[in-house]
Amino acid sequence: MTELLATCWTHAGRSYPLPGRDISPLSVESRSEAVAAAGFTGIGLDYGDLRAYSSTSSLKDLKRLWDDLGLVHVELELLTEWWKDDPAERDALERRRFLLDAAETLGAHHVKICAELSLSDDDWVEAFDTERLAPNLHRLAVDAADRGTRLALEPMPLTNVVTIREGRHLVETADHPALGLCVDIWHVERGRSSLWDVRNLPAELIVAVEIDDAADERVGSFFEDTIYHRRLPGDGDFDIPGFVSAIRATGYTGPWGVEILSNAHRLRPLKRAVQVAYDTGRRAVDPDFHNETDSGDSTIVRNA
Repeated sequence: MTELLATCWTHAGRSYPLPGRDISPLSVESRSEAVAAAGFTGIGLDYGDLRAYSSTSSLKDLKRLWDDLGLVHVELELLTEWWKDDPAERDALERRRFLLDAAETLGAHHVKICAELSLSDDDWVEAFDTERLAPNLHRLAVDAADRGTRLALEPMPLTNVVTIREGRHLVETADHPALGLCVDIWHVERGRSSLWDVRNLPAELIVAVEIDDAADERVGSFFEDTIYHRRLPGDGDFDIPGFVSAIRATGYTGPWGVEILSNAHRLRPLKRAVQVAYDTGRRAVDPDFHNETDSGDSTIVRNA
C-alpha cells in the first residue's frame, strides 16, 4: 500500500509560510499524534517549528516519539539561500547547519530546498546560473549524504528554477546521488511543466512527491494562491489521475506527501484536518480506498 506523509502545513493549524507567522500554535506532540492516528506514516516539520521545539525540548526525544508512533518518513523544510557560502551570511549558514543537523538526529528521509524565492509577482529575481551554482549544490549534497539524508529541490513558479526541466538540469549538473527533486502537482499545474516532463523523470531523481488540488483559475498572485487557496485532493480541477499515473510510470516507490495550505484548512480542528487530508490523499493515489470512518460524502469533506 502507498504510504502517505503529512507535510508540515497540513497539520500546522493557523500558521503561514510568512516571516514571523510560521510557528504553529499547536504543539508538535499533538500534531504528531493526530497525524499518526489519521493513518499517515510520514510527517514534515518546517524550520520555524523545529527551532521553537528545539529551544525547549530535545530532538532526540522527538525522534523517539515519531518512532513510537510509526512515523518513519520524515521531511524537513525549507532550506533557502543554500548557495551563500560567505562567512558574513551568518543567517543562511546557520539555517543550513541547523536543518542538516536536525535531519541527522531525526533520521530524515529528505530536506526540501528551493532556489531564490519571490513573494510577489512583481518582484524580480536574477536568472539562476546553473553552471556557476551547481558546485555549491554538489557540496551541499555531500553534507546531506554525510548526515544520512537527501535533498529534494522543489521547482516552482515562485522561484528562479520554475520547471521540472530546469530543476532536472540543475540536479543532473550538480551530480550527486543525495540530490533529487520534489515534484508537487501544484507547481506542475500552476507552472510551465507538463505531465510528460514528470513521466520521463528517472525514478532515482525523484526524492519526494506532493499532491493537493485547486480551482482551474489562479486566485490572486502566485504566492497568495499557493498559501491561501489550495484544496483537498479531488476537490478541485487538477488532473490528479494523470499526475499519479505519470509518477507511477517513473517507478517511484517512496511516500506521497499531502500538502494543504488554505484558509479553510487552517480553520479545521486538528484531528479533522489531518483525517480529511489523509482520506482524500489516499483516494487520490489509491482510487479504490475506502475508510470506515469516512462518510464518502464529498460535500462533507469539502466543507469540513
